Amino acid sequence: MINELSLLKINPSGATTKQKIVSVLSEKWPLSAKEIFENLKKHYSLEISYQAIHKLLQELETERLIEKSNSGYQLNLSWIQQSKKTFEYVEKQYLKNNKITIPKDFSGTIEIEWESITDLCVSTAELLLSKQLAEGSNDPNFICSMEYGWWAFKFKFEHLYLLYEMIMNNPKTKFIIRRKTHYGDWIHKQYARVGGVGAPLGTKNEFEPEEDIFVQGNCIIQVKFSDDSRKIIESYYKKWHNLEESFMEFGLKSEPKIQATMRITKNPELAKFMRKQLEKAFEGENANHK
Repeated sequence: MINELSLLKINPSGATTKQKIVSVLSEKWPLSAKEIFENLKKHYSLEISYQAIHKLLQELETERLIEKSNSGYQLNLSWIQQSKKTFEYVEKQYLKNNKITIPKDFSGTIEIEWESITDLCVSTAELLLSKQLAEGSNDPNFICSMEYGWWAFKFKFEHLYLLYEMIMNNPKTKFIIRRKTHYGDWIHKQYARVGGVGAPLGTKNEFEPEEDIFVQGNCIIQVKFSDDSRKIIESYYKKWHNLEESFMEFGLKSEPKIQATMRITKNPELAKFMRKQLEKAFEGENANHK
C-alpha cells in the first residue's frame, strides 16, 4: 500500500507545518510539545515560535489528527485507520485494471504491494512500455537487474507480444539475471531473442542489490520480495526448463500468492548513479560470472 505518512516527506519544502508535525509523530511518540518543537527545528530548520507550535498542536487535536495523554502527543489511531482506507482507494486508482498510472507531475515515491507474480510482471512491462517514467529525461530506455528473471506464472500468449513491444520501444534495453536456474536460463534466451541486451546469466559485480531494480529515465523501480516469496519463485525456477512446463503447472489452477513491495522513485541523481552501477555488469573485464 502507498505509505501515507511517507508522502508528507516527498516534498518537505512544500509541506505545511501541520504536515511536518504529523511526520515527526509518525517516527516517534509520544512527544511533549517542546520535543516536537525541537524535532521540527532539527529536521526542517523551521523558523517558528514555540507558542505557534503549541497553537497548531491544539488545532490538530481539535481536528482529531493527534491526541494528548499524560505521556505527550501521538497520532490519533482512528485517523490513521481512516487514512489507510483512503490511501488504499488511491492505490486502486494507480492500479486501475492492474495498470500503473503515474501522475503527470509525479515526484518523490509511490509504494505498491503485490500478491500476484503475473500481475506484477504484466503491469511492470506495461509501465515500461508506456515510458511514463521517462518523461523529461534524455535517456528513455531502461536497464534492470533481477535475481531470477521475470515471467508471468499464469502465462497468456499475448504476454509474448507485450515483451516484444516493450523491447522494441526501448531498443537499448539491458538486463541482468543474477541467479542461475533452469527457467531463468530459458527466460534469459527469450529476452535476448526479442532484442534485449543481456549480461551472461549469473553475472555478478560490485553492486549487488537486495531487490530487483529497473531504471528508466529519471526514475527507479525497486521490487523487494519476501523471503517466502523468493523460495516459491526459486522452487519453480529450478524445476521448470521451459514455458510448456510452467503452463502445465498453472494452466488450470491458481498461482501461489506472493508478497512483493514495489517502490517507484523519481530522483534524477540517484537514477543516474544506479544506471552507472548496473552498467558495470556489461564491462566484460569487470564482471564476475558464477
